[in-house]
Amino acid sequence: MIQDTPHRLSREQVKFLNRGPTYVSPCHIHILSKSSITLAQIVTKQMAPLQRELTKLFTKYSVDLSRQMNFEKDIQQSFNDSFLRSMPDVLEERALYEKQLIQSIQYHLKKDQLILRRTADEMNTYYLGRFDEFNQKSDEYVENSTCYELIGTIDGTHTEQQQQLHEIIISINSQLEKLYQRKLINKDHLTKFSIDKRLNLKLPYLYFLPETNEDVHMSVQPRFSSYQHSPIQRLAQYLDQLLRPLFYHFSRSTTFLNSGDFMQKLQHYYTHTTNLFLPETHVATFKIHDLYAKISHTALLDALHIFLVNPLITGRYQRLPDDAIVELTTLVLKNNTFTYNGKAYRFIKGSPLNLPLTELLASIYLHHWQVPLVRNVCVRDVFYGRYNDMGFLTWNAFIEELQKIFDELEQELDSNLQMATFIGSGVHFLHAFIENQKGRLYTRVYHDSISQPFLLPYAHSHPRLFHRQWFRAALIRAGQYCSSFEDFEEERLYLELSFLANGYSLDFVEY
Repeated sequence: MIQDTPHRLSREQVKFLNRGPTYVSPCHIHILSKSSITLAQIVTKQMAPLQRELTKLFTKYSVDLSRQMNFEKDIQQSFNDSFLRSMPDVLEERALYEKQLIQSIQYHLKKDQLILRRTADEMNTYYLGRFDEFNQKSDEYVENSTCYELIGTIDGTHTEQQQQLHEIIISINSQLEKLYQRKLINKDHLTKFSIDKRLNLKLPYLYFLPETNEDVHMSVQPRFSSYQHSPIQRLAQYLDQLLRPLFYHFSRSTTFLNSGDFMQKLQHYYTHTTNLFLPETHVATFKIHDLYAKISHTALLDALHIFLVNPLITGRYQRLPDDAIVELTTLVLKNNTFTYNGKAYRFIKGSPLNLPLTELLASIYLHHWQVPLVRNVCVRDVFYGRYNDMGFLTWNAFIEELQKIFDELEQELDSNLQMATFIGSGVHFLHAFIENQKGRLYTRVYHDSISQPFLLPYAHSHPRLFHRQWFRAALIRAGQYCSSFEDFEEERLYLELSFLANGYSLDFVEY
């Protein structure tokens, strides 16, 4: 836990919080059942989502009624056997103790006006700070931001929120009707994209997570709740599903899908072009800062239009002219609204990553922006690829020449964006350290020396299952990344110690 303020928490309370936000006390539903709700009622409620999913499957695959009933009966029995079983005394004692511990922590936080939040780095770490300071920085972030504009005030009542939402829905439907009248979309599209006011819709909300540097200086980072029930979700998802396969095939030669894809392509290049990976070969990286948050909508839409009129793409989308796709994308961006602290805001730059389409539009923009660099790469037959807002390449000419290309590329960026570059014999990229050791490619897993060691990632749900899967994925990544057996063994030991330091048993690690 990162402690940024004096507090009166006991050693036991701090020890409990050091387990991180992912930790869940054992036998949670058994403890809940000791209140006014019985254990059977809780289990029935927990079973309901599973029953709904089973009903969907039975309907989809036309399962025989008798088999369906037997299967549901067996599932219900297994569920009851798992959750209605009584707790061992030792576990019950521990669960009750931790419940009291949580209540005492909540009491101290409220009394001393402290805030406890998970950190913005998506690791399993709490930040403890002053409530007033955190709120002040959050409010200042919104007030000083050039990415949002205020569109209305909500007094907190349900009626006021629904009125704001109603106005947004009317605006979106009106814009769709205009596109239909201009014959950019047909009647089927109009029906599909128009928003039914009876749907259970709500605006996403903005919240903040703390971020600290090596001096424990706290800043706040914005996050947005789910867009699942947003008015623009359905249209954004449609456009994403329409364009993403086209862009993937169009850009796959210069795109890394993930860290494993990057390392596989780099090792293939090194193995099959040894005459191009020389002792004097440099490795370089670039990163576009605040790409998703600050890029102008005009830049995104211009790049989208260039992509759509490309001869390799034109006419491959579903009965929609390229002007219609640009207009529909404009509609999504201009109606991207959210709430914060009793007010409604609209994005005037950028877009959150949890909205379908955001990452795709940014990738289309960068694909067009990187063309001069790709031309140089092709001429020199060196290795190049990009993952989201980061790029990696090898370089056999003078460093000054590559730096000049980078400088020219930065000048071509949207005015709101900045680029950081690094050129040398060794760099880190996608959690890998890559070094040219006199013509030999050396790679291993990279750990930031500033970050706290032995941390596990934050798990939104089912932490034990998530961490088991992550452990397996991290071991596979170590096998891909480490060019020496000694480095792999060191990384394996680091991973095992990380789990042991976070309260997992040796049996869990060795499973």
